[in-house]
Amino acid sequence: MAEAGAMSAELRKVMSKPLVKSVDMTAEQSSEAVEIVTMAVDKYAATANYEKAAQLIKDTMDKKFGSTWHVCIGEGFGFEVTYQARNLLYLYYAAKLGVLVFKC
Repeated sequence: MAEAGAMSAELRKVMSKPLVKSVDMTAEQSSEAVEIVTMAVDKYAATANYEKAAQLIKDTMDKKFGSTWHVCIGEGFGFEVTYQARNLLYLYYAAKLGVLVFKC
């Protein structure tokens, strides 16, 4: 039984980190974007206010990398978007949230 608790704690630790599913950015830009997403989602996770988290991510990305960034956060969605080359990030966070960040 102790092994199951340890396994569960280890699984929670792994799943609390962002899992990058698709990326079309430079390594530096993608690592900064992942940090921005992590900060915003963690800030609003307690209230599950994904709209404010998306707005914070968009505003931060606009200031850091220029304007026209778009952000989608949700628990179940698919997408097919046209984006500016080298400006797309799609990741899973906390095992249930999908976060899409792209620039048009």
